[in-house]
Amino acid sequence: MKKIIAIVCHKVTAPLIHTIEYLSSYDNNSLILHVDAKSNINDFHFLEKKNVRLVKERVDVQWGRFSQIEATLRLMKSSIGTDYAYFFLISGDDIPVMSNQDMDELLVGNIGKEFIHYQDSRNSFVDPSERVRFVYPEAFYERKSTVAGKLIRKFHKLFKNQFFINKKYTSHQNQFPKLYKGTNWFTLTRESVEFIINYVEQNKKFVDAFSSSLCADEVFFHSILKTKSDINIYHDPLAINNALRYIDWVTGPEYPRILNDSDRDKIIKSGALFARKVGADADKNFMNSFI
Repeated sequence: MKKIIAIVCHKVTAPLIHTIEYLSSYDNNSLILHVDAKSNINDFHFLEKKNVRLVKERVDVQWGRFSQIEATLRLMKSSIGTDYAYFFLISGDDIPVMSNQDMDELLVGNIGKEFIHYQDSRNSFVDPSERVRFVYPEAFYERKSTVAGKLIRKFHKLFKNQFFINKKYTSHQNQFPKLYKGTNWFTLTRESVEFIINYVEQNKKFVDAFSSSLCADEVFFHSILKTKSDINIYHDPLAINNALRYIDWVTGPEYPRILNDSDRDKIIKSGALFARKVGADADKNFMNSFI
């Protein structure tokens, strides 16, 4: 099974090196890295090899902004011309928690299905239109909360319908597809990746409507994919999610939780393909224990 593993990253870490070393050891895998434009690309060149390459045109990725969508699109476009069946989107904080052979067997057994999660009974519902319908002040993109930021967000919550309407979206809303939300890490068939690329090229107004969105990488790709008439989505209600990604948003103390050896049994029982977040200096034995 030929696979592309597309990685969004910003620094060299133990999980990044581990993931690349392991998955690139199989000739049926190709790895593409998008390194944040703020990072020194020279720090990553040692990772390159026959089946590992770096995206040349990079994006300054900022949390919550359209740049997160743009970086994913750069990776998708970089896959053009490569022979593959499935495209995996992961981050530099992810590690494989299933062997390459087991991944291939899972994909072969579900060939043609898309491993992408749409929010359902396993999640708390979030209205996807909220992410795009409004313009968001700078305070929403700050990772550390401040008193001023809290006040701005409170004002936005009270008066967003009066002062913060995103007219790039509302002016053309009747032309746009219904919006859906799910986890932003997925595994898609080559056909669906090409479908998304073509949709983006042919629907510039839809793309532009997301330019001032908030965390809309969880909405953009999901909504486009739902317009594909013959979409076939993998579904297992007993799995952690249909994307088969292990992410702990509940336990803490970090959200998502930084995973370690104490999480090992839960990760294995989840049947996930990848797990995140894994600490930058994660133990090699812990990461190797899954493969």
